[in-house]
Amino acid sequence: MELTVLGKYGPYGKAGGGCSSGYIVKNGDDFIVLDMGCGTLSRLMSEVDITKIKHIYISHLHYDHTSDLLVFRYLLEELSHTVNIYTHREDSSWYNILFNHPNFNVINIDENTVINIGSMELGFLPMKHTVTNYAIIIKGDKTLCYTGDTLFNDNVLKCFEESDLVLADCSKPRGFHGPHMNIEDAIRLSKQYPETKIIATHQSADYNPKDDLAGTGIISAEEKTTYTI
Repeated sequence: MELTVLGKYGPYGKAGGGCSSGYIVKNGDDFIVLDMGCGTLSRLMSEVDITKIKHIYISHLHYDHTSDLLVFRYLLEELSHTVNIYTHREDSSWYNILFNHPNFNVINIDENTVINIGSMELGFLPMKHTVTNYAIIIKGDKTLCYTGDTLFNDNVLKCFEESDLVLADCSKPRGFHGPHMNIEDAIRLSKQYPETKIIATHQSADYNPKDDLAGTGIISAEEKTTYTI
């Protein structure tokens, strides 16, 4: 199983080319795209044949996780290609704007949903954020959890208990107070679950946690990088 980081920033990218949230998870010949934040489409196009994309997961509906879906629709129209979009149902105008399109086959999920796509099984856990956000647990040759955006909550522990690697929203600096985990949360979780790898993502444009995470075993996500799980 492999994880490719297309973009790691939030709530906006970094000057000079940094993109907001977007990832690819591959298990053998099967793969799924996780979120499509600003700037991620061009990187996605350089990584995979767009006509091979069948599955996209959207963790929540904030702009830094969804904005490139809009321009992605132009490309899908040109290619006459349709993709499955997995996300939670939300009664909002943004949900309708994003997903009301003939090249999107929307499949709504919740914590009781289990989806099998090829060699991968998908499950979902509600997290704690300013809007509804679900973590996705992907089981293949290994198990990966992507938290999306979240504060610490009990379901984060479930992610760590079930996973070989957690791609976690835990990159904010010490003392940060807001709807995201910070590096203190990451270090505490790493000590509690030493067998689970952590890749810290959703980084602020003006703060790189790499130095503060040195020696902890926690990986600071790097864009345009593929990690073997």
